Amino acid sequence: MSTPTGARCPSDLVATALLWDLDNVAVPLTQMNSFAQTLSALVPPTAPKVAAANWRAFRLYGDDLRAHGIRVLCGSRDPAGADGVLLRQAKRLRRGGATRLLVASNDHVFARLATRAEVHVVTRTGDLVSGRLQAVAASITVLAREEDGGWAALPAA
Repeated sequence: MSTPTGARCPSDLVATALLWDLDNVAVPLTQMNSFAQTLSALVPPTAPKVAAANWRAFRLYGDDLRAHGIRVLCGSRDPAGADGVLLRQAKRLRRGGATRLLVASNDHVFARLATRAEVHVVTRTGDLVSGRLQAVAASITVLAREEDGGWAALPAA
């Protein structure tokens, strides 16, 4: 529901959001569409979906991800640039009412998000999730490649 001026009402707020660190959880371009589809399906269709990556990955994956309704942001050429972009987006999303963050990353920097939101981690390599992130995550899901080319969501061991 929107007000006459177009401002959003509290009932419009989305409780879940996706934050995807493309520098940390990535797949080859040939698998990107199926991976993005699987990752997007883990959140409600109306949930905000944001990915960030270094300049090269931003250019390589951007169009494919936008086709899945994922907002793609550039973390510049800085190796930790995507992390900073996603942390700022998390802050913006929390102010907008997000209480659950699905974080596709293995990086410890996202552990700090758990102080203000419920953090769920998605990764391709469960054994590489940082100890600090594991300690605060409400859940950890590993996306594994299936024989048919799709992806299956498995709980981390």
